[in-house]
Amino acid sequence: MENEILKESGALKDLLVFSQRWNEKNREATVRAVKIYARGVAETEWKSLAASEQNNQTDKLFFAIVSSVTELKPEDDTERILYQRLLDIANQASSHRDERLSISTKRMPRTLMLFVTLTASMIVFLLFFFPFRNVVLGALSLATATALPYFAHFVLTDVDNPFEGTWNVSSDPFASLITKLR
Repeated sequence: MENEILKESGALKDLLVFSQRWNEKNREATVRAVKIYARGVAETEWKSLAASEQNNQTDKLFFAIVSSVTELKPEDDTERILYQRLLDIANQASSHRDERLSISTKRMPRTLMLFVTLTASMIVFLLFFFPFRNVVLGALSLATATALPYFAHFVLTDVDNPFEGTWNVSSDPFASLITKLR
């Protein structure tokens, strides 16, 4: 997931860098579209993906980036080569975006989560009936055997959604695009 985020934001950064060779008037629409899209991803799409909701606003914002590139009119051979490169970069950004969105919808199957939870509960339950000769050792073993599945469950549920929780991916690559190349 994090690789696709970095690839997509990197492609958008390349779009900003390569568009610098166009005159200011022609490049302004592309720069503005990339910054608006990056802000939309960082501020609204991230929360929508965390809640497993569909966000059509950023689809429209990304379409504005592609439109801004396709509306450029190359005037000479150098600009035609640059135009082709910008189209390639926009295509790469689109494929990385599609892959990021595809990965973001995948969650751990509920049957697997149920299996892990039941297995951990069964281990604790069976350990409760184990005949320890020392009560303190038995209580310590039971406490440890209870804490470990609890923490394992916490990690599994936290890692299941990459956009929220303790271990999550960051929208910082998109947030940094907002301030780049003013």
